[in-house]
Amino acid sequence: MIDIVSGSRSLRISPFERQKTPEAPAYDWIRTYVEYSLPELKAQYQTSFSVGEIIDFKEDIYSLYQEVSSGHKAHEVVFDSTENQLNLRFIPMTNNTIAVKLTLRPENPAESVIIKDSFGIDQSYFPALLSGATFWFG
Repeated sequence: MIDIVSGSRSLRISPFERQKTPEAPAYDWIRTYVEYSLPELKAQYQTSFSVGEIIDFKEDIYSLYQEVSSGHKAHEVVFDSTENQLNLRFIPMTNNTIAVKLTLRPENPAESVIIKDSFGIDQSYFPALLSGATFWFG
């Protein structure tokens, strides 16, 4: 599970089923619930991610965490899900903070409701993000 709480905002991504592809595990699909809440809005929906895209995302987040922790110039991490229902951008800011921009598309087709928002986190969130992404493979 990935759970990010920033002020009154909460993003939770919870896996509930893995659809296996025995001959190519990187192409397994992880079915998830996505929940995003603000004081004025609560969105809940299901989507799927491929194992390969989750592995890439985890590696990018790990690199960003290492860069921020070591004081090196950090790069932006972009996660655009294959199904285009969850898009995240982790943008390095000053003082080891990260701006998170998200775009949620709870329904297909993409012409339906779109939720966009942004919030800030610091490097203390990264260990939990990384362990949450690891949980998906267990």
